[in-house]
Order: sequence, then C-alpha cells, then structure tokens
Amino acid sequence: MPFYLWFIAIFIIFLSVLPLFLKQNRTSWQMKRAVIVTVAVLLAIWMIAILDVSLFVFCLYIGIIIVILSLSYDDPDYVQRYIDKYPELVSLIICVNGKEVMSARSEVKRPLASVVKILIAIAYTNQVVEGKLARNERVNIAELEKFYIPNTDGGAHPAWLKEMKTSGNLSNNEVTLHAITKGMIKYSSNANTEFLIDKLGADSINQVIADLALKDHDPVYPLVSALLVPSYVEKHQSELSSLQVKEKLQAMDMEEYRGITWSVHHQLKQGDSSLKDNWKIIPLNLQKIWSDRLPNATVKDYAKVMHAISNDEATLPKGASILRNIMEWPMENKVNKQQYAQLGGKGGSTAFVLNNALYAEDHQGRQVEFVLFTEGFSFMERMKMNQNLNRFMKKVIRERL
Repeated sequence: MPFYLWFIAIFIIFLSVLPLFLKQNRTSWQMKRAVIVTVAVLLAIWMIAILDVSLFVFCLYIGIIIVILSLSYDDPDYVQRYIDKYPELVSLIICVNGKEVMSARSEVKRPLASVVKILIAIAYTNQVVEGKLARNERVNIAELEKFYIPNTDGGAHPAWLKEMKTSGNLSNNEVTLHAITKGMIKYSSNANTEFLIDKLGADSINQVIADLALKDHDPVYPLVSALLVPSYVEKHQSELSSLQVKEKLQAMDMEEYRGITWSVHHQLKQGDSSLKDNWKIIPLNLQKIWSDRLPNATVKDYAKVMHAISNDEATLPKGASILRNIMEWPMENKVNKQQYAQLGGKGGSTAFVLNNALYAEDHQGRQVEFVLFTEGFSFMERMKMNQNLNRFMKKVIRERL
C-alpha cells in the first residue's frame, strides 16, 4: 500500500484518539468513537492490501465513515455554537427561581409548532375541573383517525396507538379522553391534537391565552387541517397552477387562512376524507408557508407558561395534579426521578423550526424554566440540532440547579 495512504490512515486514527488525551473528553461515546474509527481504518487497509480495491473505493469508504460519525456524534455544544452563529434565528430564555438569568430575543414571535399543545392540555384540565369533561370518557379510535394523515407526524400517532395496545389501555377500540391528551403531549400525536381542539372548542383554548396574560400569542386553530389548505385551494380553484396556489397562499391574510382551515376541519369531522385521501406530501415551499403560519408566540410567553405550571398556577384550582400527570411524562424515567422532583415540557418541530419549552425542580426546591425557539436550518444543521438539543438542555439545567 502506498506510503501516503498509510499516512492518511494513521492521521485519521490520531484525530479520533486526540480528544481522549483530556480527561473530561473520555466519555463513553468518545471512546467508542475512537475504537470504531480505528477498526474501520484497519479494515480499509486490509481491503486495499488483500482485496486490492481501488483508491476511489478506499476514499469513498473513509468518507462514508466520517459522515456517519459526524452525524451520530453527540455534541451538546453544537446548539450553543448555532445560537452564537445565527443569533437572529434563535430566541432563548432561562429563568431560575422565577428570575430571568439569560435572555436573547425573548420578545420575537416565532412559529410554535407542537409547543402550542401545552395550552390545549391546560384547557382540557380546566374543563375536567369544571365538570364539563370526564377524564375517563371513552372515545372510539375512529374519531381520531378522521384527523390522521399518514407520514406527517414522524410516526407519533402510530407509536402512541402501539403503547395503548401493549399497555391494555385500548379496549373495544376505545381509549380514554385523558389518554388522548397524554398522547398529544408525550408522543405529540397531531390527530389527538386536532380531535381535542374540536372537543374543547377554540374559544376555551384561546381563553387560556387571556388567563395567563400571554400578550404576544396568536389564536390557536387546527394544525392538521392547515396541512390540507393547499389541496382545498386546488380543489376549489382547479385552474390555478402550482405556482399560483403558492402565490395565493402567500397573499392570503391570516383571517382568511384560518377560515379555510376551519372549513377543512369541519369536513374531516363529518367524515369527508376526500382531501385527506388525495393528499400528497406538499413541496417544501408550501410546507414553509404552513410552518410560518402556525400559531406564533415568544419564548417570554412560554417561560410564563412553564413557571405557572411549575408553581401550580396554570389551571383552575384542583387542576394542578391533572396537568402534571400529562406534562411530566419525562418523570417516568428512573434517572430523571432521581435527579428531579418535577420535570415536564413539550418540544415542537417542522422542517424549518425546532423548539422546546420545559420546567424542572430539583429535590432542594430550586426551579428552572428553559424555552428555546429556533429556525432557519439547512438539512445538516437541523439534523445536528435535533440530535443534540436534549443534551444541551440537560447541560443547561444541571448548570443552573
């Protein structure tokens, strides 16, 4: 094998081992990474020496290894680097014991994606407390399926249904209203969300915005039905080209847009699945319009929401335990239970945004609220952000508690 290939192979191994010279870098992942790279490079050398593969195949093989490792490498600091690099695309707020300790563009409104589901959970809790709804009310899965569009929620709804089956909570094809609400938060089922928006009523959900004095929060409207707005426009104005549909949606004011969304929602509720049955994954430019027009709010608003939940002030009296049961699904993890007295939150994402809002309290009573809204990613940036956001949040919480 040529000398320069030996040099390249040894250099790659050296780079993978180099971080281990510092004790703080000797994590399980870093050590596994060094071993994987070493074995892969030795395998590549064997391929050239024994199998006589071409230089091109060697370079391709090494390139694939590097790409896979770079994508799978856990790097919580990547999130901070993204924040520093693109400050205009990020809003962040951190509060400790009710006091704001870090804030960046906290009053800039950004799309919420699934973070808005927190308000739906609060509205549900209030109606249970008022006696308008019963936690154990049985709902047929068929009612949820009316609002389910396959391949639009990252497998959230099927994953939730699977848990309902394996846990025995699905009986006679029915689940409880409370299980539906928990599935909306824990799994982020969009079908459950749309059903609950209808069940609770938009006025009830938007009343939460007023009750919590969220001054920069947009009204809540159906999220799944909004995905079908382009199909609705195409159906009712078939003469329009794809470009004209895009231009029409861009020019449409929010009142008209929400009105069409509600029209689609009522169609789905009545069992008219024609728009859904003919639905195809919409192009990214139309997804961007949908994402941007989702309810917007600020991280400052959601820091207030997280603080209210953490201090049992988000719902009507006697509602706190119900809401905690929904929001604090991370406490099912034994490690979290050891570290925190309470931990709850909700993430949200589209192809263009990645958000998270959470609250935590340690066993000494110290509290943290963390809210991060980000947008504007390239494909690779989004993958790295999505991979590392949870570790970044845990690191921030550990530093503050």
